Amino acid sequence: MQNVISLTHATDIDGVGSAALIRMKYGIPLGRMFFADYSLEVLAKVEKEVKDAIGDGTTLIIADLAVNDRTMPYFMRIVKSVKARNGRVFWFDHHPWSENAERVLAGLCDVAILGENEKYCGAEITRIELGVNSRFAKDFCRIVHYSDFNIKPKTKGDYETIGYYALSIASYHLKSHEDSTKALRHIAYVISRGRLLDKKIKDDARRFRRMNDREVEKMLRKVYLSKDMAVGFAGHVQKTYACMKLIEKTGKDIGIYVNLKDGRGHMRSIKSDVSRLAGKFHGGGHIHAAGFSPDFNRYNGLKKESDRIRFVEDLQQAAGRLRIFSNVKEGKKGRSSRKPMFN
Repeated sequence: MQNVISLTHATDIDGVGSAALIRMKYGIPLGRMFFADYSLEVLAKVEKEVKDAIGDGTTLIIADLAVNDRTMPYFMRIVKSVKARNGRVFWFDHHPWSENAERVLAGLCDVAILGENEKYCGAEITRIELGVNSRFAKDFCRIVHYSDFNIKPKTKGDYETIGYYALSIASYHLKSHEDSTKALRHIAYVISRGRLLDKKIKDDARRFRRMNDREVEKMLRKVYLSKDMAVGFAGHVQKTYACMKLIEKTGKDIGIYVNLKDGRGHMRSIKSDVSRLAGKFHGGGHIHAAGFSPDFNRYNGLKKESDRIRFVEDLQQAAGRLRIFSNVKEGKKGRSSRKPMFN
């Protein structure tokens, strides 16, 4: 297959690893690998980048990216641009989609695998569908599975590798979109060549870890509690680590971290369906791990104590109306303990 473009999730190793597997299969140039998150600002940039790369007969492979009604217009325009040039679109995902996105957008794709999947992460689906069957690819996907489902690995080596990925990728989102894309392409390149890590990835992770630990420690000094959740506000830190530290500190079922730098929120839970709660705040994700975008204007930037308290109250009320606390039984297979992944 020639003329391949990849578009994958930018914020974790599942998306970046999926890009590596696509490159491993087709040898695509680094400049044809694109990364997006669910920020409308980023999606607007990525839409232009991908459209500029589309040619006649382009095959676009999208992995580890879900679609909701808010983000659907961007993806619709990208997919239609490929189809208008007699191209093909393959979408490999394992997140819930909105009903509208599933009905309209998935139907435009040549292959669309989507919906909550507790057996396979995005990289695993990509590997299987593309037939990347090397021992290295399978071992790599095992590590990604641990990371994406927040399962503590059986070996120290896998545990350390996950930490390097999580912290280095988190550090890259402090950069501009262009510099972040370049750094993510480097990780995908290293993996596509049959190596898990290199010196740059390790050094970037170590540098960020020191700042991450300071910011999380500061966040934990003032935690906002409701009946079922603990909410923390901080600068840019590793999202899963921050949420799980909130859970560990308070014993609450849901940990929510809001990044005051980019305005994005992240939810992690032991037993509740936070994807539905995130959906009420312009987001979505997995049952126990989701992201969202709080309305900063409504809460005046979340700078004042009174606005943060009001925000936490709104979260609790929305969760109560959705009855998310009774939707998932405790001990559901494949989810985390109360300990954070990387100490």
